Amino acid sequence: MIKKISVITVAYNNKSGLEETIKSVINQTYRDFEFVIIDGGSNDGSKELLESYSSQIDFWVSEPDKGIYNAMNKGIRKASGEYLIFMNSGDRFSANDILEKIIPHFNNEDIVYGNAYYELENRKKYEYKIPPKITIGSLLKEPICHQSAFFRKELFEKYGMYDENNKIASDWTFMMDIFVHHNISQKYINVFISIFEKTGISSTNSNLGVGEQKKYLADNVSEEVQNMALYFDEYSKFYNGKPGTMLRIVKDKIYSLIYRKKYDRKFVD
Repeated sequence: MIKKISVITVAYNNKSGLEETIKSVINQTYRDFEFVIIDGGSNDGSKELLESYSSQIDFWVSEPDKGIYNAMNKGIRKASGEYLIFMNSGDRFSANDILEKIIPHFNNEDIVYGNAYYELENRKKYEYKIPPKITIGSLLKEPICHQSAFFRKELFEKYGMYDENNKIASDWTFMMDIFVHHNISQKYINVFISIFEKTGISSTNSNLGVGEQKKYLADNVSEEVQNMALYFDEYSKFYNGKPGTMLRIVKDKIYSLIYRKKYDRKFVD
């Protein structure tokens, strides 16, 4: 059993969404967590809302920041939990007992993650299923949801914080970095952990996010490697994750194409 988790919420001028998140967190039946909220100096009444809930929040601050990743990094530094999960304003847990249900499945992995629901403006929920194993191929196609992922805090202490130069894609680039460069352990739990709004910044500014991802890939990964990784991911599904002779050939081809020393065999394993 893990010692503690930290729920980190970043907010800016989204009072109604912030209150939904707060209620979702404080109503959890599992209680061994701390709640950290970083507000970017909102002027819509969010600060007063935080004051009204202050007895149920372990740490909160309302002050100007330099963007969402600067705020998330502030939250990481303040957090004392062994695992961190980011539930930003408007995000909610899927049920009041979801933490109680999934925490017993933790077994010292670096990342534990599950599925999510997303909502459109009509508040209708849609399933967002996450692959049972994170690979570079799966990350190239779609990221995991930070609202449904628990990260060991020491990952940030060892390998660096979120890149504050990006506006949208730094959670994705962080995932790429730690899975490519380091021997990160992972565990998938086939449950729906969270609900997030599809109207958030990463959804409404998708072109900017794609641009940041493309820049990262251009700086770090050749197009041929990207294509081979995607092919490997699809081939693995076809063979139910059991690498045969052809799959080994494909993997070896990817390794031979990786032209930067920092990308090793963890790139697609």
